[in-house]
Amino acid sequence: MQVICKGVHIVNTHFTFHKGIRTIGGTIIELAEDGYRLIFDMGRGFAPGAPGFDHDLQPRDIRDLQRLDIAPKLPGVFDDASESDGKTLIAVSHMHLDHMGFFPYLREDVPVLLTHDSLRLLQGLDAVHDGPRRSLSFVPVSYDEPYTFGPFTIEALAVDHDCPGACAFLITTGDLRFVYSGDLRLHGSHPEWTRTFALRARDFRPDVLFIEGTRAEADDNSTTIAEPELAGRIAATVQAHAGGAYLLFYPRHPERVASFMQAANACGRQLVLQPHSAYLFEHMGGQLENVRLYGGMAKSWTEHLTAWVRKRGLDVIHPNELAGHEHSFLVEITYPQLVDFVDIEPARDGVFMHVGGTPLGAYDPAWHNLMHWLDIFGLAFASLGSTGHGSRSDILSIAETIAPSVLMPIHSHHPERIGLTSVRRIMPAYHRVYSREDILRASFPAQSELAPDES
Repeated sequence: MQVICKGVHIVNTHFTFHKGIRTIGGTIIELAEDGYRLIFDMGRGFAPGAPGFDHDLQPRDIRDLQRLDIAPKLPGVFDDASESDGKTLIAVSHMHLDHMGFFPYLREDVPVLLTHDSLRLLQGLDAVHDGPRRSLSFVPVSYDEPYTFGPFTIEALAVDHDCPGACAFLITTGDLRFVYSGDLRLHGSHPEWTRTFALRARDFRPDVLFIEGTRAEADDNSTTIAEPELAGRIAATVQAHAGGAYLLFYPRHPERVASFMQAANACGRQLVLQPHSAYLFEHMGGQLENVRLYGGMAKSWTEHLTAWVRKRGLDVIHPNELAGHEHSFLVEITYPQLVDFVDIEPARDGVFMHVGGTPLGAYDPAWHNLMHWLDIFGLAFASLGSTGHGSRSDILSIAETIAPSVLMPIHSHHPERIGLTSVRRIMPAYHRVYSREDILRASFPAQSELAPDES
């Protein structure tokens, strides 16, 4: 928005929260100035079991999602018959569904800014039919290289998250400076990326910091597995069981395959990967060693994936071939493939390791069904994931380093726990239009406000 007063151009940036305040993911924030819009991210919050749509009741288009308030109404953004204004840019921090899940519904003429690694991952996902498969107007950018769109200048900075290409944004408007953290952590393989971002953001002197608080309830990382420790933890778990060893993980973190190969070698077992997991790992620059492919659900492989398997010449092992030979393998198996245990008939003293992926946790109805299947087949359960999100203390240390004028916590079930008594804070509200005046009126939170459950 602009105001003309006696020949002087007065800038007034407005910003609005459409989604992602008290949810894990689904962040959609809009900055508006002079008729231009910058929107980030474009994710769909994950809420299994919530009323609305499920496996059988599926949305037909974006209008169905908007009617149930799952997707926001953003004219000129979605394929909903509204006209494009040519002044809207979407910026996406990384390729997890809770940050890009609305890609299938976007207009193809709206530019989408993302990092080169994010685009590369997305192209790999499309090849195995796990992406949006849309010809969107992607604008790939390099880290640390500013991109200008209308009154906005956006700079992507690398952060450590459990997804390649993840970034935070430094955003300059006509009258304000914003930092959006995206998702990040300090216990991953590259904590230096996150620390460098925090220092760069401090030098940027932001007016507002939008920061994630996914693990606001976890005060520290005392029970967290650091990413570099993962291979050893998996190997120790496998060695403690003489039977079969199975794992489930989120293929959008292909780097983790290297840990699986290391663990399998340490245990004297051969790693058996889902073809799409192996493909994404190699697609993102990994080197496959001593790996076989799992042949369950081979009929669902894409033409591209089938051609890749044939070209690579990797051996494929089918469920019935594992029967009686489980002790020789470390096998990736997906939730829909639990039915293959009927053919495998796991031997006693086997283990199933959850290293990420769906079902994500006890809040997902499928989680209880997973436990039922493991109980039926006598498999022990081990949770060995390394979360992609920093603990509360990590997030607060990052915010303290950045030292914004105002902090606004998002992407959390308990955003009230994210704050510092030394930094002014605004608790975001949906659909309220904020401006510089709101920043100037912001107040410092009391200690009792930051941890009301501890008072």
